[in-house]
Formats: sequence, structure tokens, C-alpha cells
Amino acid sequence: MSPSWIRRLKGRLSAQAEVTVGIALGSRKVCAVMLSGAPGSQVMQTLETRELTKPLFAGKPGAADETSLAEALRMLSEPFREKFAAVRIALPDTVIRSAVFDLEELPKTEELRSALLRWRFAREWQCPEEMLECRGAEQGEDNGMKVYFGQAGDRQWLGCVKNALAMAGVVPWSVNAAAVCRFNCFYDDMAAEGGALLALDAECWNLQVWDGAGRVRRVLTRLRAANDAASGSIVNAVERAILAYVHEAGGRRVDNFYLTADESELQGVAAVFNSRLRDGAIWLRPDAKVSGSFGGMRAGLAPLALAAALNGTD
Repeated sequence: MSPSWIRRLKGRLSAQAEVTVGIALGSRKVCAVMLSGAPGSQVMQTLETRELTKPLFAGKPGAADETSLAEALRMLSEPFREKFAAVRIALPDTVIRSAVFDLEELPKTEELRSALLRWRFAREWQCPEEMLECRGAEQGEDNGMKVYFGQAGDRQWLGCVKNALAMAGVVPWSVNAAAVCRFNCFYDDMAAEGGALLALDAECWNLQVWDGAGRVRRVLTRLRAANDAASGSIVNAVERAILAYVHEAGGRRVDNFYLTADESELQGVAAVFNSRLRDGAIWLRPDAKVSGSFGGMRAGLAPLALAAALNGTD
């Protein structure tokens, strides 16, 4: 979908790594999954979740946040610290947000493009532009408009994560948004036609809509409220977003709807969508792509950690 947020350039060595690791960061927990084997025949070796002594991603980060995260990462990295591992980190979609722009003309320079992204995301986050670190990637043209995929991350929290990784002795291959990790993980499983993917996390939900060319065209991230899935408020918001996208320009379609969530609410949310959709929601589970069985691998942060580990196109 886009270049990785933080990249350690290693040529093609990642393909030869002994193991692949996915680490999902939440506000109160961190989960790590270690896989072995070549792509397509990977086996889950470890799955572990650690509680954080201090919640993350609220307010401004400090030394205590770095220490808390570094300690959790140090414990989680014990199984692979001495191995040649490709480590991929997934951050909440509230920390790295994504958006797609349809522009008549792209700004000529990277500096101007970054300025556009900072201005756009600063308005959404209601924060000073200097607090954001932005990246973008061209996605071709559609209906005479330039399609530009952009991301913005909270500069202070990104720095906190980077410092904590260094303190724990973990060298990441990539750090990116949960949405990007999931899209890349499931890309080959999703039909070539236009579609949509809804991911439900504990604290936020994220909707991605893509076109027939496999380009993400809409991204929507919202914080979750209590009992929002059961009340149908998420379903209503998703339905409005998809209809707005389809009717915005001629020829747009969303032929398949995909859903990934904690196992405890997957069936209930799918049932609500199935009552409104002709073909029903298609469930996506990253554990179906690997061998090995661990308790809790479909709950909490584990599915996201697995998606990060399987995010082979970063």
C-alpha cells in the first residue's frame, strides 16, 4: 500500500531471515508472534502478550512511557533476540493515520507534498503541523485525477516507540499502521474487484475501501465507544462511508465486504452486516495463513501481530 514508516534497509536479506516476527502495540498491552519457515508454509513458534505498566498514546510521551514499553519489548524479544529475525511493528491506526487524496495536480517536490499532508492531517487532528511526520506515495490516476496516498504519524509518539525499540535491543524491519499491515497481509485473499475491509480493534475501528485496480481509495478511522458494535453505530457509519464513495463518481463498486476482529465480537458484528448485505461479510483470519495452534491467537492483539508478521510486501 505504501512505503514502510521506519525502514532498516537490508537489501534482500529479509527473505533469508531465520524467523519472522510481528509485534502489535496497543495502549495497554503489547503482543509478539514469532513464525518460522518460508512464506506460504510458515509455522507459529511463539505467541506472547505483555501488560504495560503505563498506558501509551495518551497525551505527550515521557521517559516513563519509553521505559514501560522498552521493558515489555525486552521480555517479548527473548525468543528471537539472538536470531536473524525480520521484525515488523504494527501501531494503532490512531497513531499513524492514512488518507487518500484526489488531486488535479501533484505538488512538484517532496517538500511541497509533505507540506500538503501536514496541513491536511493537522486539520483532522487539531494539532500544530510540526507535531506530525508525514509520508506519501503516488497511486496513479483515476477519472483524470492524481491519486495520492498519504500517512501522518504523531512525531513524539513515533520517537517514543523508536527509542523504546532501541532500548530493548529490537531492530525493526518496518514500523507501520495496523491498516497497512492488514491490507498487505490479506491482499492476495481479497478479490480483485472493488472491496472494503473493516477492522475492529479494542479502541478504534478502521475502514479501507479500494478500487478494481487494488488501490486504496478511502480510509476512515474512528475511536470506539462503549457497546458501539452491538448498537449498530459502526455498521451505520461504515454503510454511509461506502455509499458516499460509490456515489461520488461513476463506475465505482464495492463487490465484497471483508471483516476482521476479535473472535469474541466477530460473529455478532458479521450478523448485523449480513442482514444488510446481499452476499454477507467475508471473515478474514490471519491464523488461517500459518500452521500451529496457540490459545488466544484469535483474540486481543494477536491477530494484528500475526498480520504484521505476514506483512511481506512492506
